[in-house]
Amino acid sequence: MKYGIFIGYTFMPAWLAKSWEERERFQQEHLAPIFEKYADRLSVQQYDAEAFSATPTDFVFIETEDLRAYYFFVEELRDTALFAEGLARIDVIHVGLADGYRHFAKEVLDADDNGR
Repeated sequence: MKYGIFIGYTFMPAWLAKSWEERERFQQEHLAPIFEKYADRLSVQQYDAEAFSATPTDFVFIETEDLRAYYFFVEELRDTALFAEGLARIDVIHVGLADGYRHFAKEVLDADDNGR
């Protein structure tokens, strides 16, 4: 089963005070290795939302069939300076199941119909 995961986060003033070059260097040094580590199990797309929303300012949308890999990915991200040192904060996480109602109908409702 495929899961869709929305993680909304807000960059704090300390992050925004960094130059574009510092931000890019930070991302390449601290974040890119984590994204690469899980690239075979997670599809991650980053979005900038600050022109459309005050909070969160940004979000990632992740698709995966491996919730364990997703969990470990988030734990590793939270251990980076981005979150551990307060450069950004996670505001919201939403998880959904792609076509969940179809899985339910097939596995539960069909089973109930066959058991009657």
